[in-house]
Amino acid sequence: MKPSSVLFLLKMMNPINSHSNLYDISLFTSIEQEMRSTLKKLIGDFIIADDSTRSEIEEQVIEIVVSAYSENCENPLYCEYVGLIIQYLLDYFLQIRTTHESEFYHFLNFLSHFPITQDSPYYSYIAKSAKEKQEKEQEYIELFNQLQLLYILTENGDYANAAEFLRILEPKVDINNLGLWILIQLSKAGVLRYQNQHRELLRTHLDLIIEIYNRDGSDCAINLIIRWLISIPWHKQGIIKKYLLLRMYDYLEEQKSLNSAMVLYELFTLEDRFVSSAEKIEYQRVLIKYPASVLNVQQLHSLYFFAGYYNCGVLSNFKDSIQNYQYSNYFLHKSWDSLLSLSHFMRDCLDPEHYYSAMPFLESRIRELSNQASLQNNAYVESLQANFYKIEELYEKVGELSLTDSLTGLRNRRYLEGNIFQMIVLAARHNVPVCFSMIDIDFFKLINDNYGHLVGDYVLKEIAAILSAEFRKSDVIVRYGGDEFLIILFDSDPNLSYSMMEELRNKIEVHTFEYQNLKINITISIGIACDFHKSNKPTNLSKCISFADQACYAAKTNGRNRVEIYKSEKQPENNC
Repeated sequence: MKPSSVLFLLKMMNPINSHSNLYDISLFTSIEQEMRSTLKKLIGDFIIADDSTRSEIEEQVIEIVVSAYSENCENPLYCEYVGLIIQYLLDYFLQIRTTHESEFYHFLNFLSHFPITQDSPYYSYIAKSAKEKQEKEQEYIELFNQLQLLYILTENGDYANAAEFLRILEPKVDINNLGLWILIQLSKAGVLRYQNQHRELLRTHLDLIIEIYNRDGSDCAINLIIRWLISIPWHKQGIIKKYLLLRMYDYLEEQKSLNSAMVLYELFTLEDRFVSSAEKIEYQRVLIKYPASVLNVQQLHSLYFFAGYYNCGVLSNFKDSIQNYQYSNYFLHKSWDSLLSLSHFMRDCLDPEHYYSAMPFLESRIRELSNQASLQNNAYVESLQANFYKIEELYEKVGELSLTDSLTGLRNRRYLEGNIFQMIVLAARHNVPVCFSMIDIDFFKLINDNYGHLVGDYVLKEIAAILSAEFRKSDVIVRYGGDEFLIILFDSDPNLSYSMMEELRNKIEVHTFEYQNLKINITISIGIACDFHKSNKPTNLSKCISFADQACYAAKTNGRNRVEIYKSEKQPENNC
């Protein structure tokens, strides 16, 4: 017995490996412990058995699985048994590190890029393999194209045509030509699954994995296990699939290989109930750093499309969202080219009758890609619209901030320039009187000098709060300068305005401003200028403010702590 086989048996008997325990799927199955132990031992024996006993062990495994459910590959119990078999196979193959990548492992990478024609960047590998056949070179190319077609029919879900081609092609290929033989076996597995030939399907997968391992190493065996895992209709047992994938990725993460890329992409495509959007974006960020050859254009399109949608809808990152949508659009275009190439290839390789019967399956892929294009366009428009609204909202907030005094929260002088004029015009049109009141804090400089600017700022904020509480919502209160406030009173004649300002002056005079342990009493001087002319002509805003300011200056000159109304020396033609 080989040393690696002995090591494997010891590990199967004593599962102390942290990776195995972390992703053990037995918790998600209804299969009893005794049956799990039996199946685990049989899989271990199957891997290390010689050719004479392997078939017998394989039959025991198949009998256990198929006798446990109603002979339906979509039965949940079938999925649980197959999940356990895959886990026990991984117990062995994940422990073995292949020292080199074989030529056949590269061939497995090409399967997601079919069809490989003379225009394909991967055609040189096929041409090289054909030349090695020397006198059979042309025959090899023709047979390879037929097998490509068979594999594509299976991938398209056209199992009726695939079954017919399989019967014709299977006798032509033996295991000595490993690349061609694997196309037969993978296509055969797809047809058997469709035909619900569960016994033969399970036998095909087990034979395929062990044969490839013996001939080409653990990397290729793991690749076939991944493909088997992907082909299973897990449905509600998707959590088993997730844990098997996580287990593989835990071992394969550092390799940045075809296998790890396949595992990551399958994790990325799991249903949302098994994998959150936050997990998916992390898988996406890792995958796009892989070599381009390990992913096909459809996969790259999906990765970038999701990133664009996620950056827009979740992160609100418009710049990255647009960039990802651009990449997605590029690979969507490439996907259409790939589909067109596939259609040409099928038309060239199929006779009219078979091509006609294959068309509905090809059309299904066209519809799917068309739906993706439509979804991408809708998502892009939604992204633009959502971000437009956010930008508009931010613009409004910025505008609001630019019109607001940061210390007091009142309007600032910029607000006057852009907003008050229209209000004044409207008031003049309806003959609504408007009064302007300029308020100045008496001896405010002494407060700053004696108590400091923090106390001065406190006084300004307190006065702003009093003003906001004292006047109507229709009135406009502006911090006009350092210690100056402007109040624009609509629908207020001189007498009413004077009364309101006198009341305000008195309220400030008796109010005690308390800052920490400091108590301060202050007074204010107020000047009023009113639009007292009955005219529908617009008020001269700057003049009105200037007149109110002059009246305020008069109040300060005449002793402070008083209210003065501006009186013009002559009656002007225009308002104010």
